[in-house]
This record gives sequence, structure tokens and C-alpha cells, in this order.
Amino acid sequence: MSDRQLRTEAVRYFRERPVLMAAAKRFCQKYRSLGHWGGRICLRNLGTEDQQVLSAFLRRATVDSATLAYAEFLAAWGKTRFAEVPLGEVIGALYPERLTTRQQEAQGQEQRRQHLLLHLLQLYPDGPAGQWLEALMMHHVRLGSPADYERRELLEPVARALSMLPQAYERLPFFANRVCGNPHGLDMESETGRLFLRALAYLAGYADTGSLSMAVKNELLYDQHILREDILNFATAYGLRAWTMGGEEILYWREAAIDGAPLNVPLREIVRGERFASCRENAGAFRVFIVENAGVFSTLLDNLQADELCVPLLCLHGQLKTASWALLDRLAASGASLFYSGRFRS
Repeated sequence: MSDRQLRTEAVRYFRERPVLMAAAKRFCQKYRSLGHWGGRICLRNLGTEDQQVLSAFLRRATVDSATLAYAEFLAAWGKTRFAEVPLGEVIGALYPERLTTRQQEAQGQEQRRQHLLLHLLQLYPDGPAGQWLEALMMHHVRLGSPADYERRELLEPVARALSMLPQAYERLPFFANRVCGNPHGLDMESETGRLFLRALAYLAGYADTGSLSMAVKNELLYDQHILREDILNFATAYGLRAWTMGGEEILYWREAAIDGAPLNVPLREIVRGERFASCRENAGAFRVFIVENAGVFSTLLDNLQADELCVPLLCLHGQLKTASWALLDRLAASGASLFYSGRFRS
């Protein structure tokens, strides 16, 4: 019988005996962890036929559970008519996909990971995209699963988004369409959107990028001039005037102040304003009084209206929204002194 025929018969010998196939599979698992053939395995719940087959192979009695060392298994193989065929070759023919050691598998994953990241770095070498990709290469940033590092369809849109961050305010669907060709491409519920936010969190210095509140997500986007939920995200203001970046006054702010009416101003309108002032002034230093409670705001407003006074007043409605931060930033930049009454939240 030729060597090739002997190997074929040896493989058939195993395949016709399920208990030997089970032993071979477990020894493959040992090979993956050890990096070589060896170790001990345990076969449990053996039926009568399996016990007979295993006893004949090992030349010793077995019961419904058997502990078996590879050395004993190899010695038993050496007493069969297939002894000339290396046992490792036969097991490898039975389970070729299982003979990659964990170390080899990890090395292969790392090589594929570095190859993809280097390619992306060539496409997006600078700015936030390059910083994030380099952090991935250096293992400073961890993705959801090892397989994610090899998913170009996941990593490249995020790198592209980081390289195309807007300089002027842009709504998230429009930005996503510009980056991905799909207005939903960076939705917060999508894999790409979640990874994009985690990348922004890392670049902003957050230690834990995996669990972000909605307020933090909105602020991360706002900091990069990306607006989300700009209608429901509002601040309540009274007694202010506003001008655009081009110096044109946004008249409804002044008209509301003249009429003694408060404004619930959405984020999309707040970001139109570049400069703010008191209803009584065109420019210069002014004071803004801030409260967190809507009831307190209404009481103060009642008294101001009764006395026909126009004093800049702002209500934050508890925890600050992105709209509140945006208005506070612009007020401070316009020379306002901010006076706050309420509880501070971390």
C-alpha cells in the first residue's frame, strides 16, 4: 500500500469511529492553546460502543468517562497498522481549520489590522482622523470586538467623517450624506454612528467612550459644528438682542424683548447668533441672570413685566442642554457677566 493510500485509510479509520473523532477534536483544542501536541483530555458520557472502541484502541478497559493523555493516545496509535503515518498529520487532515494556534491567530489578526490601519492612514493622515487611526494602531483605543479592526466598511466611514468635520454648523443628516452618501449613515443607532461618537469622545479626552449620555453625545457633535435635534433642544431667554456673523441684527430677539415676551429658542436659531447684547444696549458689558427652574423664571418675569423692566434673564430647565451651553458660550464671548442661582450638577 502506498503512503498516500495509507494516509487515506488512516483518516477513514478515525472517521468510522466517532469516539476517536471526538478525542482528535479535543486534542486539536489543546494544540491551539499549547502551540504543540500534548496535554490531557476527558471524554464523558461514553456509550457502550464508544467504550468498546476506545478500549480496543488503548488496549485497556474504559468506562463511561475516560481521561486520556496525548502521549498515551500517540503510543496506542503506534501499535496500529497506520503507525508509519504521523498522528498529527491525520488529525490535521480531520480538522485542518483547528490547527492554527491562538498565538498564530492573534499574530494574523494583528497583521491584518495593521495593514488596514496603515492603508487608512495613507488616505487620512492628518487631523482628527490621523490621530484616531494612530491611537487604534497603538492599542490606545479599543473597538467592540477584535473582528471590528478588520472591517474596512466600518472604519473608513468614521475616518472619512473625522477628516471632513464641518467648519460651519451643519445638521447631522446633511453631514452624514456628505460623508457616507446616506443621510442615515451616522445615525446614533447605527454601528458607524456609535463608533463615530466614540471616536469624538476619545479625541475630546473622555476616559470611558463606551457609555455616553445623550447630553454628552449632543455636546460632542455640537463641539464639531454638527447639530442634532435642533428643534426640541432649546433655551428660554428674555431681554436679549442678537446679531449674525455678518453683523445683521436678528430682529425677533429685540421685538420679543420690547413686547416683554420670553423666547424658547431652539439650537438651530442660537447658532445663528454670533454676538449678543442686553435689550437696552447695542454692545458692551452687560449682566445676564440665570436660573435653572422654570417656576422661578416665570416669577421673576412676572415682576419684570409688572415694573416694565427689561433685564436679560435665562432659564436652563435643570440639566444643561446643548442649546443652553451654546447660548452661554456666546453670551460670555459677547462680554456678559453671568449670575447663576440654582444647584450645580457634575
